[in-house]
Amino acid sequence: MTSHPELQVALEQLMQRAPSALFKRARRLYLDKYPLDGRDCSSALRLFVAEERVEEWVEPDPGAAASGQIAVVSTQPTRLSLVHWQQSEPASEQMCSDYLQHTWGLDPSCFKAINEPWFRNGGHQMQAQAPDGLILTRRSAFTAESSATAPNQQALGAQ
Repeated sequence: MTSHPELQVALEQLMQRAPSALFKRARRLYLDKYPLDGRDCSSALRLFVAEERVEEWVEPDPGAAASGQIAVVSTQPTRLSLVHWQQSEPASEQMCSDYLQHTWGLDPSCFKAINEPWFRNGGHQMQAQAPDGLILTRRSAFTAESSATAPNQQALGAQ
């Protein structure tokens, strides 16, 4: 578990509506549009997932028949972006420090200015490496027979 519980909860809430990692462009658009602060955020500063690492694997399901398996998808933000929403200039150092420390428990000194504005001129941005341990893991049970007999139906159902 992460040492940043507020950030972990925000990540879980953000990813509840995120498109599957199979749909890279749609997922990136979603992450560019919606901050960790929530969909209805009106704050002048907002925190976004700038980069993520997604890993997928299959493991045996010990509670199922021999053909039972569990698909595991692990999502780990690798970079976070602090955005001064709709502003081309950076927010004050004090404003950034208060927001990062009090809202998320993050060290403001780790964030460095980026030359390009956030997605669709969303505002001045600063980025930092995401904290270690910030990971979301999802598991789904399935059987090898069902995945082998109807792969097209499963792909269509996932959209």
